[in-house]
Amino acid sequence: MTLDANSMVWTFNNWGRPSQLVSPLLNCSSPETTPIQVECGLEFAAILTVSGDVYAVWPLYIAFVDTMAELDEDESTKAIVPDGGTVIPCYTWKVKIDPVKLPILPNLPNLPATGLPEEECRKETKLIKIAALSDCLVGLTNKGHVLKIDGLGKGKVTGTWCYVSESAWII
Repeated sequence: MTLDANSMVWTFNNWGRPSQLVSPLLNCSSPETTPIQVECGLEFAAILTVSGDVYAVWPLYIAFVDTMAELDEDESTKAIVPDGGTVIPCYTWKVKIDPVKLPILPNLPNLPATGLPEEECRKETKLIKIAALSDCLVGLTNKGHVLKIDGLGKGKVTGTWCYVSESAWII
């Protein structure tokens, strides 16, 4: 998955047939619905919005397989190189999926010596970056907190955000 210049989410599951993820939850009409980052884990993709909300989606293989079969029936949408050609034609399509919103952040401690201006410290704490692992996400807040959420495999969310304190890294 990736974002385009207009913050639209795209998947690339098949040569010549990128699909745009379409959902009212990600329609760019507000900070809550405008994606700024996409990360992919083993079985899921996560989408961070401007407001700091995170959504998860899981591949819908049956929908993709069914759509690919339909597109193969029409010569104008086949994902094959035409006779004598060297380029696979591109046909875009839309997939309607409502992603699942991940849980809200827990109460977090004030971090000393972050170097943030007082004005920034008064703002609401929100996620500003995410990174995906196999079945979990790591997130960074605007105030320097590092959090982790497990349990994003198997097509559902079973975990909650946990603050990763400095002592958690000591072995």
